[in-house]
Amino acid sequence: MSEVKKQTWILAVLLYLMMIVVMWKWGHQGDMMFWKDWSMYIYNNGLVNAYENPGCNYLPAYLYVLWLHTKIQGNLTDIQDNLYTLKYFTLLFDFAGAWLAVHWVKDDAKKLFSYLFLLLNVSFIYNTVLWGQVDAIFAFFGFLSVLLAIEKRMVFSALSLVIALNFKMQAIVFIPVTGLLLLPQIMAKSGFRKLMTAIFVAFIFQFALLLPFLMSGKLPQIWNVIAGAVDYYPYPTVGAFNMWSLLLPDVSIDGMFEINDSSVFGIASYKTIGRLMFLVMVTLALLPLAKEMWDLWLKKKQIYPVEKIMLVTALICLNFYFFNTQMHERYVHPVMLPLAAYAFLTGRYIPFVLVSVAYFLNLERICWYLHLHQETYLNSVIFKPRPIAGIYLIAILMMYYDLFRKNQTVILHQNTGDSGR
Repeated sequence: MSEVKKQTWILAVLLYLMMIVVMWKWGHQGDMMFWKDWSMYIYNNGLVNAYENPGCNYLPAYLYVLWLHTKIQGNLTDIQDNLYTLKYFTLLFDFAGAWLAVHWVKDDAKKLFSYLFLLLNVSFIYNTVLWGQVDAIFAFFGFLSVLLAIEKRMVFSALSLVIALNFKMQAIVFIPVTGLLLLPQIMAKSGFRKLMTAIFVAFIFQFALLLPFLMSGKLPQIWNVIAGAVDYYPYPTVGAFNMWSLLLPDVSIDGMFEINDSSVFGIASYKTIGRLMFLVMVTLALLPLAKEMWDLWLKKKQIYPVEKIMLVTALICLNFYFFNTQMHERYVHPVMLPLAAYAFLTGRYIPFVLVSVAYFLNLERICWYLHLHQETYLNSVIFKPRPIAGIYLIAILMMYYDLFRKNQTVILHQNTGDSGR
């Protein structure tokens, strides 16, 4: 291990310890109350009965985290008093995700700078350290699935994607890129065997995760949570400043909750328009990558344009947030890792900076951490939904420009192995 790598590990540990010492001992009121309520219910009634609590609407993977936390705390008083320590676990995935984002940076000094650059970005850690949400976990596993697909490690890529989906269904944003990257491997001579192995391993994990619920006859409750997630918040946005903040009249944050996304605009509902826009923009983003994978399969290429893969992944994640209805402000979080990786590979930081600024302003406007309950601060123009949505739109346009512009500097990742492990 080089001296710079040793220094990186030491700095990472010190930075992690510093963050857990100084971090806010609470979070977003609504979400923290959910964690407390569900944790106490699990402590009193057991993990498999968690969904008997009518407010419990998270998938099983995070309930295991809450269950483990209750075991560590040991009693109801400590569960409530130390609820903020759940952030310690989530923060590990912020640090691990940042390490994935610098995976392709070859120069040790630049890797250290890039790693700290991301971890010291308040937009990146806000969701965990201040808000107390857990999107960093599924974002890590979803991004890891893309990285492993690039490295031709089909089994572990599929497993990582399944783990991500078991934390939050929003991990579906990683499926298109991971699927395209794995397709040439599936079509190869040994592809069927690798595919069957990947399916088997993913099935074993899924079966083990659900086994306690299956044995207790509670499996239908999990399906009800998945099915109930659709149209759970039937509004144009749920705190997200996206396309609907631009298109709809100057509606306040609370005013969005008075509009149903099934309302018809022209010949289609807001929800249908949003989905169509998302599909069109995702198709546009996937076309260059699909061509690369087609050439890879037909011409047996062994070179992956990693920076293009990162850009496409970030675009799909951001399009999911920007065009669809029923979006929360936190659904931008999966964008951060691939977009940061793209910036580190190409030196084009402006899209990442724009998304970071918009994400921070959106989170702060909802969470009110830095200036709690100061109406003048929160009503200033920089926290208005439309300007923030405009920043996101500019970032999206710049990212598409980068994707299709000619004479783009290409930074390639060589991988001549054929490992499917």
